Amino acid sequence: MPYVMTTCPFCGCGCGLYLEVQGQKVVGVAPSVAHPVSQGRLCVKGWHAHELATSPRRFRTPLVRRDGRLQEASWEEALDLVASRLNEIGAAGGPSVVGVLGSARGTNEENYLLAKLARCCLGTNNVDFTDRLEALPGVFDLPQYRHLTTPSLALSDLDTADLILIWQSDPSQEHPAVASRVMRAVERGTPVVEVAIRCGQLRSLAQHRLAPRPGTDVYLVYGLLRAALEGRRPDTPAAEALAASVSDWAPERTEAVTGVSADLVSKVAEMISRAHQPVITCTRATTVQQHAAELLNSLSALSCLSNGGAQPRPVILWLSHYSNLQGARDMGAVPYFVTGCQSVVREETRGKFSRSWGIDLPVEPGLAAWDMLGQVRGMLVMGDDPVGRLPDAGRARTALEGMEFLAVIDIFPTATTEVAHVVLPGASFAEKDGTFTSADRRVQRVRQAASSLGAARPEWRILCELSRRLGHAMSYDSPSEIMDEIAALTPPYASVSFAALDVGWGLRLPAADQVALPELNGADEETQSIVHKTLPAVGVEFPLVMTADCCLRAWVDDPMVGGTVTLRRELGADRAAALPIIEISSADANESQLRDGQRVRVRSRTGEMEAVAHVTDDVSPGAVVLPFAMRELAAEVMPPALHPDSGVPILPPCAVSVHKV
Repeated sequence: MPYVMTTCPFCGCGCGLYLEVQGQKVVGVAPSVAHPVSQGRLCVKGWHAHELATSPRRFRTPLVRRDGRLQEASWEEALDLVASRLNEIGAAGGPSVVGVLGSARGTNEENYLLAKLARCCLGTNNVDFTDRLEALPGVFDLPQYRHLTTPSLALSDLDTADLILIWQSDPSQEHPAVASRVMRAVERGTPVVEVAIRCGQLRSLAQHRLAPRPGTDVYLVYGLLRAALEGRRPDTPAAEALAASVSDWAPERTEAVTGVSADLVSKVAEMISRAHQPVITCTRATTVQQHAAELLNSLSALSCLSNGGAQPRPVILWLSHYSNLQGARDMGAVPYFVTGCQSVVREETRGKFSRSWGIDLPVEPGLAAWDMLGQVRGMLVMGDDPVGRLPDAGRARTALEGMEFLAVIDIFPTATTEVAHVVLPGASFAEKDGTFTSADRRVQRVRQAASSLGAARPEWRILCELSRRLGHAMSYDSPSEIMDEIAALTPPYASVSFAALDVGWGLRLPAADQVALPELNGADEETQSIVHKTLPAVGVEFPLVMTADCCLRAWVDDPMVGGTVTLRRELGADRAAALPIIEISSADANESQLRDGQRVRVRSRTGEMEAVAHVTDDVSPGAVVLPFAMRELAAEVMPPALHPDSGVPILPPCAVSVHKV
């Protein structure tokens, strides 16, 4: 029985696995013992990844909407319809009314071709992917946050860390390969600190747990910085400015705002100050917060406290939810970048790509994914699901339903394919060649082990066929040829080729090993007013604060989990919830005389809903936790909002009351 080495398609860790092939069918998987990430282990998702190739839920033939429902069609009919409708809409309204969405689940080569199709065939920079919101909201691409958008640490840095801070994440649920490394670090004596409103499965390993009130994470970091810097003489102007910016955040004030005791703030700050190689793990639970940009900027400032005050070093380890979030961004599936974060507004960049692609590139930056919804009239979506991924699921659904034309390339049904005019069946990771770029910037091969299911086709072939019909043919013989073109245009990928990746375990892209001290824009004299404006106002009527947790039931709404028979059953994705589930602390439940599993009424200043209460000691008193996957069911109580500076959609915490029905 042959084995084909490939990369796991689920989270951003980038584990290596072998696909077991019998005849032309993928029948199982086996972990790679020598792979530097998986190290002979796989999580439950990886062990069942082969089921993606044979799932009965797969799309197997093109579908075209006729008489209000999707019906089978030929490839020629479907492709001709997609091309003609996008051309018609673009001709009538201009390039700004059409757009494309790539995918953090797609390969680098596919995302590159999609971005190229948008710019060459449709004449627009309206190209994005919704998972960019997970770790890279638009505000992070401003110059002062640019260092945050490029991961610097590798998973292996956990092996040499002398302090690990798990910040609002649960590696056991989302990134088991990271959890394994944390466990081994604890065995070596490395201290772990957990910062979380809701305890993760590694809580028993944590030396300290800090549970800030929902929405106050950034102020906790200010307090940690202030306590860690106390008694240390700043040796550079930047360090002096940093110390001055947090000088008002004494431990006592930090306790008053965040609820974390002053004593605990001081203890953890001392641990940070003494550490020479700290690692802070962050996931989407951190980056979708109301103050995400400033929070991550302040976490990055902790770099100045490591290594005995020497040159600041990177401390943040990004852990993306999907396998190729970093790669999709690197490939130019961003409205203001082409590959390698090269700005579309730079004449030099446009000239280089225009010469390579044989057409003038559009000058103006495009719309972000969340801005396209409601502004574009025709859209091509490849492997993305705005309804399932964006905080404002209801708005996304309404916008997609109102489009003149929507085409989707995907392998499984999603909320977005439900409203599409055309669905084109793509190939699973086991049925195509390509590359993924993991969370720590390791570029690895994805290798074909079987033929596509039914009439499904690899996405790169679909895009090439569409480009020919749209009037600017993209012609390639293989994904290897596409990567060669990417390498020629993208400095960080200059040494990447399929031949180079076939030796060893991929290539880790270069990243800065030093960082500049960031400026803390929120830690100034206006901070107190900001605190009062943004924190939920609790009181007698609404004594609790509800927040959405991305780690809770993290994979149940994932299309790939839903399409995998075993995972769908074991992770509960086949059990649709009629009511949202909330988690509430035992102390608060006793106060309101609530039982575990009881139906409750949750009220806020904007509305109310019924829910099922799960009483647990994992949640801090004063907090109510809602799974992010159930946000649409709770929209009246906790309505989405837009960040006032960036326009990025967010789910701010809100004050609530919880009572028996």
